[in-house]
Amino acid sequence: MSTILKIHQLSKSYRTIKAINKLDIAIQSGQSYGLLGPNGSGKTTTLSIITGILRQDSGSFLWFDKTPYAGQRKKIGSLIESPHFYPYLSLEKNLRIICRIKNSGCDDIERVLTETKLIHRKNSKFRTLSLGMKQRLGIAAALLGDPEVLVLDEPTNGLDPEGIAEVRETVMEQVKKGKTLILASHILSEVEKICDHVAILKNGELIAKGPVRELLTDEEVVEISCSDNERLFDILKKGEIVKEISRENSIMIATLHKGRTIGEINRHAFENDLVIEHLVSRRRSLESQFLELVK
Repeated sequence: MSTILKIHQLSKSYRTIKAINKLDIAIQSGQSYGLLGPNGSGKTTTLSIITGILRQDSGSFLWFDKTPYAGQRKKIGSLIESPHFYPYLSLEKNLRIICRIKNSGCDDIERVLTETKLIHRKNSKFRTLSLGMKQRLGIAAALLGDPEVLVLDEPTNGLDPEGIAEVRETVMEQVKKGKTLILASHILSEVEKICDHVAILKNGELIAKGPVRELLTDEEVVEISCSDNERLFDILKKGEIVKEISRENSIMIATLHKGRTIGEINRHAFENDLVIEHLVSRRRSLESQFLELVK
């Protein structure tokens, strides 16, 4: 698997504000990679630098294992922040302008409007579109020329649930076709649904990165109760199965050590003459980990 983007010690400041600080990320071909963080964490600044909109203060990045150059832009389609189109022009005419800016032919317009499910509105004026449709037109513009990489900054920001679902479906279709996706978002559920890898940012710092699947399943959280909760609490707290345990009303919440299972808790309780009455897995969600990390 080849490296599509390698970011090394990338830093950018706005006067006294450190937008990103010594950021290191590597993204492989075919990955759907999420940059996750609250507003002001440095996501947009990072994407603006790698797409040539901003210049970094220090550090470097490579596209396709090469120093960035003008011709690379044809391999990268991007939508940074909100799309900007002429409100009084049709979708097709707006995309024709984009094609002229990109110095490419207009024979790709039908394809991108079809892929973003806007072909039936190609003669409609931009101002008549819903917010979700406007975002999808922005993605359509990014897809002109069939780039290898799609860079999207908060594509579902400000949309209603229907618009979010429309944009998500459009993005996921591109991932299924094998495009490398770099997606910045503060919406945890969207990153969880779309991306297979994630980097979590806070105040410009990288605080965690890795496969989404590992982040979700690295630790398992379970609910437990029995006839003698106090005794079971003490037994589990002193044992090697549970990493953390706390009380929540009439049940206990335990975080298991990596590799440990619910069955071991049940067996351990039985060996100590305790019968488990309630034992339910509560998988640690990306949201709970994210909130813990950015506290």
